[in-house]
This record gives sequence, structure tokens and C-alpha cells, in this order.
Amino acid sequence: MEKLGELQKEIEIVRKELDVVVADGVNAEKCYQTSLRLDRLIEDYMRYTKENFHLEKCG
Repeated sequence: MEKLGELQKEIEIVRKELDVVVADGVNAEKCYQTSLRLDRLIEDYMRYTKENFHLEKCG
């Protein structure tokens, strides 16, 4: 479950970073790249929770 906590922290960090980037009016490319990072982290989080749920259910 340590991995889950790490992902949650990283998601929160990048989400806050995206808020700052958008609020500061930084160029669209920076916003897009930050958004992609956040999307990948959320995908990892979802994949990790799904895999662990499946393992707990089967085990």
C-alpha cells in the first residue's frame, strides 16, 4: 500500500502545480504537459488500485 500513498502524494503535487500554471497564465504547452503528467499519474493510480482489488478479491 506504500505505492498507493506515493501515487496519491504525487497526484496532489502535480494537481497543485497545474492550478498554479493555469492561474499564472503560463503558455498553453506548459498547461498541456502538466495536465498530461497528471493524467498519467491518475491512470497509474487507477491501474494500481484495480490490480490490488483483484488480488485481494482472489486471495
